[in-house]
Amino acid sequence: MGNFYVDDSVHDDGGFILCTCVYAPDEIEQLILDRMKSYGLNPEEFEYKSSANYSKQPELTKFRSELKDLVQKYCKYGIVILPRDDRQNVGRECLLAIEQFANANSKVDPSVSIYIDQGMFPSRNAANEIFGNLKLKNAKLYAEQDSKKIRGIQLADLVAHMASIQLKSAMGLITKMVKAGENSGYDPEMEIELSFEMFGTLRYSIFNEGNNNSQTGDQAVDATLTVGQSGLFISKTCSSDLVDWANSTFGTIYLGCIH
Repeated sequence: MGNFYVDDSVHDDGGFILCTCVYAPDEIEQLILDRMKSYGLNPEEFEYKSSANYSKQPELTKFRSELKDLVQKYCKYGIVILPRDDRQNVGRECLLAIEQFANANSKVDPSVSIYIDQGMFPSRNAANEIFGNLKLKNAKLYAEQDSKKIRGIQLADLVAHMASIQLKSAMGLITKMVKAGENSGYDPEMEIELSFEMFGTLRYSIFNEGNNNSQTGDQAVDATLTVGQSGLFISKTCSSDLVDWANSTFGTIYLGCIH
C-alpha cells in the first residue's frame, strides 16, 4: 500500500502557492514517530512546522535533518504550482495533480490513500465531490486531516517549504549565501545559495521521467532528468511568467553530487 500526504506553502511576495504530494509507504508514520521519540519529543504535543524558528533548538534542527533523510530514503513526491490569488482552489488542484502523478508513475499503488492537511478545501463534502469526479476509483481520500496525528503531512510541509525557497531563489527573491558545511559533498567553507543547501538532497526524490536523451558524452546533459508530468503539475490559472519560473526551476533535475 502507498499513501499521498499533501500540504501547501503560501508566498505572497512571490505570488504563488506551492504544494507537495509526498508518496510514502505505510510504515512512514511509525518511522517519523520513532525519530520523534529518539529526540525526546512528545508526539502528542509536538509536530514539525516549517514556519517555526528552530535556530536556537539544535535538537529540532537535527530532527528536521532526520525528516529530510526519511524523504530521501523512503519517499517520492510531486510539486503543484498555482497563483496566490487562487487559494480557494488549492485542494482541487492538488487532487488533479495526484490524478496526473498516479497516471504517470507506475509505482503508485492504485489503492493509494490520500491525506490532505486542514484548510485546503471549503469542507470535507466539497473535497469528496471533487474527488468523486476523478479517475482514482480505487483510491481513498482523507481530507481535513490534523498533521499532528497524520505525521506524513509534516513531511509534505517540509518539502513544500524547501521547494518554495528554491523557486523564490530562482525568481531573485532570496539571495542569501551559506557555508556548505560538513558532510555536504562540497568544501565545507564553500559558499552556496541557501536554496540549494535546503533543497539539494530532496531534489533526488521528485517523481521524474528519467533521462530522455541518449548518452551524449556531455556530463551535464547526461546527468539531467526530465521531471515532466511525472512530478510537476502547473495550474492552468498560472500566469505565463509563473509557468516559466516553475518549469525552469523544477522541469528538469540535475543530479550532480548527492549530499
